[in-house]
Amino acid sequence: MLELISVAAFSHSKSIEKTNEDAILLPLRKGNGYVFAIADGVGSYQGANYASKLAIEFFARIHKIPEQDSVEKVLLELKDKLHELENTDKEFYQAATTLTLGFIEESGLHIIHVGDSRLYLKNEHKLIKYTKDHTQHQKLLDAGLYTERQLKKMPGKNILTTALSTRINLEYQYIFLSSEDIVDENKELVVNIMSDGAYDFWEKRPKFSINTMNNPMAFSASLQKRIEKSGPIDDYSLVSAKFRIFK
Repeated sequence: MLELISVAAFSHSKSIEKTNEDAILLPLRKGNGYVFAIADGVGSYQGANYASKLAIEFFARIHKIPEQDSVEKVLLELKDKLHELENTDKEFYQAATTLTLGFIEESGLHIIHVGDSRLYLKNEHKLIKYTKDHTQHQKLLDAGLYTERQLKKMPGKNILTTALSTRINLEYQYIFLSSEDIVDENKELVVNIMSDGAYDFWEKRPKFSINTMNNPMAFSASLQKRIEKSGPIDDYSLVSAKFRIFK
């Protein structure tokens, strides 16, 4: 049995003068599970906010969340929808978005990921990142050319190597995590999805109290306060959800 215990979220633009190019999907019941996601429109292109909203609406309306053998087919359908967006305004011909999505059911958590938002699972007092950034920095790390410490001093952290766009070849990450491997001793699980404008502030000081980490509402409020106290550097979004999985 799967139970949604608690959920909290925020999504705000970098400043009141600018459009928020992030879009979020709060946990939505789909069949025997819940789907939730963040899409971050690629801001260097026209129509970024429309692209991110389209991606979220696509998965909010989809009848069945894809599993491993059908992920590519569904993401290609989403790319076709982005092509339709281009037809509404020729300025949107390069519109692109990232997408990080979780679908949880009794058997476990499915993750679909394109771009540089991140999905974390709480493990005791820490957050463990399960997605891999599709960025130039990550490519250099994978090639063994630099260490994380060396890359911190180099530009290019936010340069994407892929995104959902009609102009870019499809690349994605799919992961399935079995429920028995991710629930705690209380059969509970806390999932956090963050856009880069949120996790940049988390990673600088990845620590809150255990009670805050266990409570999506407290975690959301604390992270938002941290971001706004320091001053946002990008649009910033979080979806935090706590589930119980038991048989």
